[in-house]
Amino acid sequence: MTATRIAWNYFQIEVHPYLNQKKLIEFCKSKNIIVTAYSPLGSPDRPWAKPGDPQLLDDPKIKSLADKYKKTPAQIVLRYQVQRGCITIPKSVNRKRIEENFNIWDFQLTPQDIALIDTFDCNGRICPYDDAYKHKDHPFINDEY
Repeated sequence: MTATRIAWNYFQIEVHPYLNQKKLIEFCKSKNIIVTAYSPLGSPDRPWAKPGDPQLLDDPKIKSLADKYKKTPAQIVLRYQVQRGCITIPKSVNRKRIEENFNIWDFQLTPQDIALIDTFDCNGRICPYDDAYKHKDHPFINDEY
């Protein structure tokens, strides 16, 4: 009996419900590339946010799901990413939030909940890297992603 070795690669991209990257994630899965979600909570404390910019964790639909599951909005968003097959590493320095962010293994979102969160996508890039788009080696200059 011979063992088959599967080579996995990892790719980190900005992914959250406002930028769900569904097509890119499916492409990555087809190539055995595991996606790590950068800014999975939508960078709620981003210093460059302008007044009126959307705050993912304040979204009423996310809060409604949080109430439904008796979880925090962050736990809902993290569970969404995990169920989609993404690695998530949320940033926090607050011990209580770190513990909450880890406590996502005792529930599952329904397919309908996932479908609802998928509708949030508005190509809402929260972490703009405007200078990167002009760089000759930017990986997506001519790609649809």
